[in-house]
Amino acid sequence: MTPAPSTSLTPAEEARAAELEAQIVAAEREAESMASRGRERGRRQEENVARVRPGSIAVRAEEEYAYVSRDVRRLVTIGGSLIALLIGLWAVTQVTNLTPF
Repeated sequence: MTPAPSTSLTPAEEARAAELEAQIVAAEREAESMASRGRERGRRQEENVARVRPGSIAVRAEEEYAYVSRDVRRLVTIGGSLIALLIGLWAVTQVTNLTPF
């Protein structure tokens, strides 16, 4: 017959559990603060848009710049990755002396 496992924790295990719980609580607090900052930022942006007359050019420009900035970031990311891929392929062909001709 095998002995029944102990249900009590050693002091080292209790200390480790307390440490893990403290880390989890700190991570939850950080996530909550990030979420509240995001909500606050959204509220501020809404207030800024609300200050401008509805239908004005500034409102339309604000909406367009959001699209433009997102698209530019995507273009830079894709372009940069393609350039890195080309440099990597060039390096491989130089090291291995592979040429298409």
